[in-house]
Amino acid sequence: MVPAPDADDNETVADGSGARRSTSSTFVRHVSRVLDRFDALLPFALVPFALSILEFENVRRALDPAPSGSSFNIEFAFPTPLLDLWSFADPPPASGGGSGGGSAIGPESDPFEQGSATQTPEPTGSGGTDVTIETPFETIIVPLEAVDGAMLAWLGLALVVYAVISAVIAAGYLGGIDRRLRDEPASIPACIIRYAPRLVLYHLVVFGAFVALVPVLVAAPALLVLAIPAVIVLGYLFYAVPFLFIVDDARFLEAFRHSYGYGLEGGPYLRFAFWHVAVAAATSLALSILLNSGGVGFVVGLLVATPLALVLTAATISFVQELVEPDGRETATLR
Repeated sequence: MVPAPDADDNETVADGSGARRSTSSTFVRHVSRVLDRFDALLPFALVPFALSILEFENVRRALDPAPSGSSFNIEFAFPTPLLDLWSFADPPPASGGGSGGGSAIGPESDPFEQGSATQTPEPTGSGGTDVTIETPFETIIVPLEAVDGAMLAWLGLALVVYAVISAVIAAGYLGGIDRRLRDEPASIPACIIRYAPRLVLYHLVVFGAFVALVPVLVAAPALLVLAIPAVIVLGYLFYAVPFLFIVDDARFLEAFRHSYGYGLEGGPYLRFAFWHVAVAAATSLALSILLNSGGVGFVVGLLVATPLALVLTAATISFVQELVEPDGRETATLR
């Protein structure tokens, strides 16, 4: 059953010990809980740090930005399992003239080679449109006018590989954080074995939805305008799904059903999403401006984004723990 949301932000509720706890700021409360335990969670900062560094093309552009002009962006990011520097900010245009931040995948390129084709396809004079798919390791850009069966096959194969790798990382990362927040040993291998299969399927569903959307947008590019609000709504309704796999050990469809229910209820689920998006947006603006300053800006941005990504992810896990255990009791699930 989906817990009913609090009536308002100033309500107090009883926890399992009979004490009263304030719900005045759901987001701040869970961020504070994470900061109180940050020493125990600090080793997990290696994940967002490594994911940021492994985006070699983005790092190259950040270290050697174009001397003329600057760029900035605002990212409205819902909670997601694998946040890193590039979740908050796009790299500036490269000094060599390439402005793209992703790889265009096709039969003539190797989809498993980082940076195999890194120049962003520009919109054509006839109104060509690109579809961008964000993965934990690389941004894949598909020009709609160039899509054919062979490209879809390469794209699908690449996304399967991305799904497996990202699921394994997310299983150990989220599972370890969840256990440390419960004052249990992280047991990373056990987390990977237990949670990775569902996360692989989850990533395949998400990536597959984008791949399935490409032919539709090829046939009717105007539908891209309608796709944007649809993605926002779906992102809100189902942002808790991968976290429910970990926190509640929920089955695949059960996690979607519960997340959908939380989304419809609104309340704390909506408030947490709002503040997560707001913090990500404010951070992304500052980081994107900082990245225009070259190597120093990249290093400072990395040092800011890495702990922030960890805190936001851990706060989301803490929040979902409260969603599924509203009275403060831990689930009886064997972990």
